[in-house]
Amino acid sequence: MDRDTVKHPRILFYDIETSLQPVAVFQLANNDWISPESILGERHLISVCWKWAGESKVNSVSLLDDPNRFKKDPHDDLHIVNVFHKVLLEADVIIGHNADSFDSRYIKTRMLYHGLPALPPITSIDTYKVAKSQLLFNSNKLDYIGKFLKIGAKIKTSPGLWLRVLQGERKAIKEMVDYNKQDVLLLEKVFYKLQPYVQNHINREIFGLTGCPRCGSSKVQSRGFHRAITKTYRRFVCTKCQGWFRELKGGKETTKSRIF
Repeated sequence: MDRDTVKHPRILFYDIETSLQPVAVFQLANNDWISPESILGERHLISVCWKWAGESKVNSVSLLDDPNRFKKDPHDDLHIVNVFHKVLLEADVIIGHNADSFDSRYIKTRMLYHGLPALPPITSIDTYKVAKSQLLFNSNKLDYIGKFLKIGAKIKTSPGLWLRVLQGERKAIKEMVDYNKQDVLLLEKVFYKLQPYVQNHINREIFGLTGCPRCGSSKVQSRGFHRAITKTYRRFVCTKCQGWFRELKGGKETTKSRIF
C-alpha cells in the first residue's frame, strides 16, 4: 500500500487534576452524608496533561495559562476546558487510568457547565479496567502497578498541596502540573506493559496498516489455530507487544484480524 495513504491512529494518553470540594459542616466526625446545600463552591480542574503516542513531549494546560482569568477568579477552569476539548477532537483513542469512571465523566461535566458542544464518541482504553478484569494485582492503583512492574512511580507531593491550590497559590499549581505530567508518563509505561491484555484495542488495519493490529509491528508469528464455536482461526502472536490476534481461516472479512 502507498505510504501516503496510511494514516496512523492518534492515540492520546491523558490525566487530569481536580480541586478539593469546598463544603460546610458542623463537625468532622460522623459526617457520612453532606447535603448539596452545604456546597460552598463547585470543584474545578486544576490542570490537564496529555501525550500523543509516538511523541516525546508531555503537554499541559493549567489555571495559570490564562493570567487574566486567574487574576479575576483562581478557580475558573474555562481555559483548560476549551483547550482540552480541542485536543480530544483530534484523538482516535484516549487512554487513562480509571478514566472511564472519573476523568472522562468529569471533563464532560465541566464542558457541559461551560456550554461547550458534546464530544463525538471516542474509543477509550482504561488501564484500571484492564488491570482489574484481566490481572490480579494487590492494588489496581497506577502508582502500585508502576512500582510492581518496576517501571516508575508517582511523584510525592508536598504537604497540603491541594489545599494550597484551592487557596490560589501559584507555586502549588506549578507543582501540581509537574505531578500531573509524571502521571501521564507513568500511564504510558503501564499501558504498554498491559497492552497484550487490552481487548478493546483499536485495530490498526482500519487505518490501512498491516501486521499486529494492536501496535502495527510486522514482527508477528503464526502460532497454531484458535477454534471457536463455529469457526476456525489462524492464531498469531506479536513478538514486539506480545499481544495475540487471529485471522479467519479461509474466509473473507472486512477487517482481517481480530484481537483476542
